[in-house]
Amino acid sequence: MKSVLFFVTGALLLALSASVAAEDMPTGETPSAVELLRKADEYRNFKGKSFAFELKLRSIEPDEAEKTFLLKAEILNAHTSLIIYADPVSERGKALLMDQSNLWFHSPLSSKPIRITPQQRLLGEASNGDVASTDFSGDYDPTYLKQETVDGIPCHVLELKAKPDSLATYDKLHLWIQEKNFMPYQAEFFAATGKLLKTARYTRYEKLPDLGGKEQLVTIEIQNPLSAGKKTIMEYSQFKVTELPVSRFTVSALSRLR
Repeated sequence: MKSVLFFVTGALLLALSASVAAEDMPTGETPSAVELLRKADEYRNFKGKSFAFELKLRSIEPDEAEKTFLLKAEILNAHTSLIIYADPVSERGKALLMDQSNLWFHSPLSSKPIRITPQQRLLGEASNGDVASTDFSGDYDPTYLKQETVDGIPCHVLELKAKPDSLATYDKLHLWIQEKNFMPYQAEFFAATGKLLKTARYTRYEKLPDLGGKEQLVTIEIQNPLSAGKKTIMEYSQFKVTELPVSRFTVSALSRLR
């Protein structure tokens, strides 16, 4: 009787142990990288709707005076956007136009817009592409890498590779997405050589009462991995979902901007 009881008790303990281990382990089904990226992008845009916002860029460097730009952005879709410089006064009248596979820069001092690259820096650690694009899905193909806990937060980690012929700012990036709510948490951006160019923390989200309480990413902190204390903070505000005329997003319209 004792041997039978021992066997049954051991079997129950083994089954319980297996059950607990099963709860701690992933289900075995790798999450869809495409779906994870889509969910993460929803915190950065409005599900295919055109929208506008204001963006403050703050460049911070040790022993340097802080530099600030105020930009007004209009986003027609994942591949078409318009960025208008509002402040400082010396920058007013300048604009960036992302038009499918081209990025144009307009200045009142130039006779016509010039084509530029997304990698060129706009201010501090923020490049033109960081500002002009609000949708990773449009420019990158995602691959699921792993699950990882960062700062006590369980995350999915994706590797994003630039799509052929896209206007992607980076050749590759790694994106950490929080498991519980799919919010972007941090990212690493790489050059084609594999060199780490910069890191980003997605530090603050805010519910937008005028847009049904939608939770939106409002602060990104970009850091230079080689220079301690050198960073650029991107602060988004004044979000508005609105119809935007396609005619506004053309090279010929840049000189008529108001």
